[in-house]
Order: sequence, then C-alpha cells, then structure tokens
Amino acid sequence: MNLSIFQDFLAFLKTTTKAETYTQMPLKSFLALLFLTLALVIPFSILLSFLGVDQFESALDGILKKNKWLLVILGVFLAPLIEEPIFRLYLNLKKSSIWWSLVLSILVLNEQWYLGVAFMVYLIYLLINVSQREPLNLKFVVYASAIFFGIVHLGNYSNFDIASQFYWIPFLAGAQFFIGLILSYIRLTHSIWYSIIFHGVYNGVLIIPAVYFYDPKVI
Repeated sequence: MNLSIFQDFLAFLKTTTKAETYTQMPLKSFLALLFLTLALVIPFSILLSFLGVDQFESALDGILKKNKWLLVILGVFLAPLIEEPIFRLYLNLKKSSIWWSLVLSILVLNEQWYLGVAFMVYLIYLLINVSQREPLNLKFVVYASAIFFGIVHLGNYSNFDIASQFYWIPFLAGAQFFIGLILSYIRLTHSIWYSIIFHGVYNGVLIIPAVYFYDPKVI
C-alpha cells in the first residue's frame, strides 16, 4: 500500500497548496486513493441504510428501472465531464477557469435551484476577487467547493425537503464532501483531467456492478 499518497493527501487538507507544475499520477497512487475512498464510502453507505436513508427516493433508481445502461453512461462518462469542470476547474483561481465553471454551473440548476444560484454567486465573488487581485485562502476555496459538491447532490433525492429535513444534510452529502476533497487534491496536484478520470472510475466501480446484477423482478 502506498502510504506516501495518504500522507500527501493529509498534508494537502492541512496546508492546501496547488502544484506549480502538474505531474503524472502514478497508477499505484491512483489505486491507493480509490481504495481509500471506497473503504470510507461503502461503510458510510451501510450506516445510512441503517439510519433509514431508504425513506428518500433516489432519482437514479428511476433511470435504473427505465434504462440501466443509460445510468452507466451518465454516471461514468457524462457526470465527471460536467461536474469536474464545474466544481474543480476553478480551483486554480484563474479567471478563465472561474468563467468556465460559472458558465457550466447553469447545468446544476435543478428543482433545488437556489443551491445552484448560491454556487453561482460564490463563483462571481471569486471572480471579482481574482480580477481585483485580492488574496484568497485556497483552503477555504477547496473546502467550500467540497461543500457545494455535496449539497448539490441532495438533488439526487426527489422527495428530500431541505427546509424541514435539514438535519439529514451531513449524512446525505457527507460522502460527496469527502470525495470532493479527494478530487480537489488530484485536480490541484495532477490536473483536471486526472480528477475527471478518477471521478469516472470511482463512479464505475459503484455503478457498473449494480447495473450488471440489477434484476427488475426483485423488489
């Protein structure tokens, strides 16, 4: 097991710096982070089931029932290609990157549109500060990105009401928040393309087995 990658990730969470030049991500580092993510997310998902998360209807279940392989295309390919530029591209704090994230953020506007609007306002705030050469705390930006990434995924639950069921937010968005930190580390160390690939592989590890063994006859 590659322990150095875990140490580097922990150091990133504490100091949160971006690489001056991006480096290739070794396969063993990629796999080690993937193992870490799954080792934390899978038990967390089991805990959620124990706590009663099944009361919330997943929009992904509807896609699974209608066309299960469409879920693979959306989750493994489309979601990383859209979500990474929206939530991680701007982390280099360049105006062009923030602009791209801002334009693409229109795509996250859903039934809980106010969350998408809040994220867009946040990006405008970053854009103004960068344009005026005001210093920004990169650690704050990374953690804020992970929080938005987690909260926006609340839209995956069609019957979740954020006003009356707000106490569920840390549980429903907790896994995505942690994954957002992992992806931010990869993006700022190895580039946005590696975070896209990691995102797609992670989704694939979870989605493809579920789709392959899905039986609509089983209730």
